Amino acid sequence: MPSYLFQFEELAAFTHHVAPDTLFAFDLDGTLAPIVIDYGEAKVAKSVRSVLQRLMGLAKVAIITGRSRQDAIGILGFQPHLVIGNHGAEWPGRSSERRWELVQLCLKWRDRLHTALFYEPGIEIEFKGESLSLHYRKCEDPQRALVMINTAIDDLEPPPRTIGGKYVVNVVPAEAFGKGEALAAAMEELGCSRAIYFGDDETDEEVFRLARSDVFGVHVGKNDHSAATYYLNQQSEILGLLNSMVGILEAHCESESQCCDG
Repeated sequence: MPSYLFQFEELAAFTHHVAPDTLFAFDLDGTLAPIVIDYGEAKVAKSVRSVLQRLMGLAKVAIITGRSRQDAIGILGFQPHLVIGNHGAEWPGRSSERRWELVQLCLKWRDRLHTALFYEPGIEIEFKGESLSLHYRKCEDPQRALVMINTAIDDLEPPPRTIGGKYVVNVVPAEAFGKGEALAAAMEELGCSRAIYFGDDETDEEVFRLARSDVFGVHVGKNDHSAATYYLNQQSEILGLLNSMVGILEAHCESESQCCDG
């Protein structure tokens, strides 16, 4: 069961991980950006964006999101060191290496799902390239909508991997990279010896289940069933924690500078 981060021993453990060689990695929706009724209206607050940009000057910052990279960068309002989209399947600068067969598969699935769910008002099918998201927050009867969505997904061939969320079901090709694999690859690519990862959803459990001593997992929102070691009560606590991380890193840089001067 995760422990609340804002306690003495927990903060001491967290502070130990805040260092220049740490990768600071974040989910987007529900973590850096509040959950909204219309997923197309999500935005990162200016205050959060500002402190993230300060963090980028002190350490490596990565976003690992279920959205496409293009959407994620638009929501962020800037581009961190690494933005990985589609739950880990879409990497920057690798357009020639993208798994276009997965994109074609998701297009085929989208057409099948449109046909199966055409008469279900409120269900929105979001095509993102290497994955799909089926949103049902706007449905009059969400539970019925979820049953219909799962029934339609069961008819897809080949069978996809599904990841639940807050009024959303994500559909991903079985062979696609997941967030856990993406974080490990990002640490290697950016030369980071440890990572702190923040996430709020079922998709982020792939990272929390890594159970690596060099990965510090924080679940945004209390969830007794999460594999994360620590949690925040709510998304709004992210801003204060980001400011604290920047302060620790700035103090570390100042200390290093004084040592060098001496």
